[in-house]
Amino acid sequence: MQSKVARFIAVGLLMAALTLFAHHGTQVAYQVDKTITLKGTITEWAFAYPHPQIYFDVKDDGGNVQHWAAELLPTPIMMRNMKVGWNKDTMKPGDEIVLTANPSKSAGSTVCLARKLTVNGKEMPLGNAAPGNESKQ
Repeated sequence: MQSKVARFIAVGLLMAALTLFAHHGTQVAYQVDKTITLKGTITEWAFAYPHPQIYFDVKDDGGNVQHWAAELLPTPIMMRNMKVGWNKDTMKPGDEIVLTANPSKSAGSTVCLARKLTVNGKEMPLGNAAPGNESKQ
């Protein structure tokens, strides 16, 4: 019985350690020296590890819809620790957002890194200032 418990703990620790190797830096995937502002409607809010994700639709000037995804830097635990209401119900499909973000380095990509977020007119702290722009959000 004791060996099963020890194996279970060992496997759990190994799985936790492997996630550390999967982490990436923002400068690899995003243009941290450039920001864009997008207005859209949330289609999905994934309050998950390693970073929460917002999926949303943005209409261009011609009325065409683009499907976007934004990564948030804080983990769910960090967001809860901000004590401002971050949880799996913070946003829901249909909510309106205004997002200032760093765009992906991939040309034509509709993926970004969130830097400032307003949901239904309420600014939500993200706890991450863009490099070179350390103003608190």
